[in-house]
Amino acid sequence: METAKLKNLLGLLSINGLGSRRILQLIAKYPDLDEIWNVPLPELCEIPSIDLITARKIREGYDETFVNKQLKYLETKPYRIISYLDEEYPTRLKTIYDPPVLLFSYGSFCKQDVDAIAIVGTRSPSNYGREVTEILVRQLVEKNLTIVSGFARGIDTEAHRAAIKYGGRTIAVLGNGVDWIYPPENRRLRDQIVEHGVYCSEFPFEAKPEAVNFPRRNRLISGLSLGVVVIEAGEKSGALLTAYYALDQNRDVFALPGRITDDKSLGTNRLIQKGAKLVRNVEDIIEEIEPNRTFPTEPRQMEITFSLEDPEEKRVYDALSSEPIHIDELASRIGKSTYEILATLLGLELKGAVRQLAGKMFVKVG
Repeated sequence: METAKLKNLLGLLSINGLGSRRILQLIAKYPDLDEIWNVPLPELCEIPSIDLITARKIREGYDETFVNKQLKYLETKPYRIISYLDEEYPTRLKTIYDPPVLLFSYGSFCKQDVDAIAIVGTRSPSNYGREVTEILVRQLVEKNLTIVSGFARGIDTEAHRAAIKYGGRTIAVLGNGVDWIYPPENRRLRDQIVEHGVYCSEFPFEAKPEAVNFPRRNRLISGLSLGVVVIEAGEKSGALLTAYYALDQNRDVFALPGRITDDKSLGTNRLIQKGAKLVRNVEDIIEEIEPNRTFPTEPRQMEITFSLEDPEEKRVYDALSSEPIHIDELASRIGKSTYEILATLLGLELKGAVRQLAGKMFVKVG
């Protein structure tokens, strides 16, 4: 983007109370951004939602200190600022009610990111929540879908990590500036996301991770996505707000069912009660979003780096699937005792062909 144009957009962003929607209205009426600062007050007030007080703020000019500080970051750091006017700006985000005029980013968007799914949930997931998150993300990555989440502790972190682990792309949407790493223990994850997707925010550089920012950023998580999957959420979880934004934005909403006695399932079960689609497997998601995809589904072939020359190992491996199964049920399925297949499962696990989950549950890898 031209420096002069970016400077004007940052200037508009610096005006307290103006906001993205009003800025977009100004841009629509005055494509020559230099012109905005000299528009007469009565003419500015003709724009819907711009009152005399706001018009006077525009005429007074922008905060040069703020603008120069933001531009300085672009000179000294590997960050970028993408404007609503740029070709790279995510197309789905343009369709929401109040898309951000500027996206501050670290990493790069690609065309395939238009086909994305948001995975959100509690900051303190159960083992079940973690396991299902990894399974679903792996299967979504196989369908060439980008994973969007909020970089928070818990389900968000699990979703980003799983997307990277299985060779997919992921987008982290922040409630702070991209120069911050919050939570701080996710520093390594941030570096991995930058290599496999985008770390982005509508908040400018140096914006702290304040509580008031996070509900607002949730509309971008849903806005970037075809649909939102809520894994685990309590009655007052922020993940529910993302689901409500998704409904307002005409996105699909999915929820993982849980036990009625589990506090972490109160929110998800309520979503299902109100019409969210219950998720049993990845196909429940795919069948809903497929008609709205930009790129056709071409399942990603996961690379298998192990060989199964032992007939017994192959027999056990073939009896497994991507759906978790208890060792007792697996043994019954192939007509063996639990004790007899335990050593075989261990060998498969060491080869990376099988993964053991909590509670003696096993899933196939590859």
